[in-house]
Formats: sequence, structure tokens, C-alpha cells
Amino acid sequence: IIEPFRIKCVEPIRMSTREYRERALKCPFCGQMPEMPGEVKTPFGDALDAGRCSCGAIYVYDRTGRKLGEAYSEALAFAYGWDYEAAFSAPEGDYEEAAVRFEQRAKRFYLGEGSYKDKSPKFYFIKRKRL
Repeated sequence: IIEPFRIKCVEPIRMSTREYRERALKCPFCGQMPEMPGEVKTPFGDALDAGRCSCGAIYVYDRTGRKLGEAYSEALAFAYGWDYEAAFSAPEGDYEEAAVRFEQRAKRFYLGEGSYKDKSPKFYFIKRKRL
């Protein structure tokens, strides 16, 4: 049985002007506006939406909000220059992490992942303490 009222749409985030982006998305580590997400190729040929901040933090954009584990692992590998072994064996405290979620109804960004039922788009930030 088809229940159209249960179908969820994922609205893309539109960050058309600099003023809108400055009001909307801020880096959780420095409070500055990061660069727009662009397509980044992984060593395995996959593409992901990612970007950088002027403070040295990187982020990965998860449009669906359902693949946070994958976004976390890709962000960690991206922060370590795609060296997966170094990324996953990094000592505790070698990097900071933060998630920023986009609330589609309110059209606002909030710090934190939200609940496990929350399927809103998320930005996963990682900043290495030592380079």
C-alpha cells in the first residue's frame, strides 16, 4: 500500500548570496564562513561534497542526513590527506569534530547531530590539532 503522506522530500540547501551564507553557515571552530562545498574525488573514485575553512577545518556535506558514519570516515580521511591508516589510528585528542545540521523547516543551522530520527542535511567538520 502506498502512503504518500509518509514520503519525505530532501530539499537542497541554496546558498546563493554571500550575505545569506554568512547568516546561515558558520564553522563551529572559528565562527567564520567556510568555502562553498565542492565535489572532491576520493582515492577510490567516489565523489563527495566537501570544503575547507580558513582556520584549517575541513567538512563533508551529507545531503540526506542518513550517512553520517560514511561522512565521518570520509571527513577524517580527507583531513589526513586520504591516508586512511593514519586517520583511523590517530590518537585521541589529535583532532576535534563537530556536526552542524540544517533544519529545513526553520531554514537555520544548528550545532549537533540531532536525534537518530533526524534526517536533515548535515555538515560534519573535523579540525586537526597538529599538522
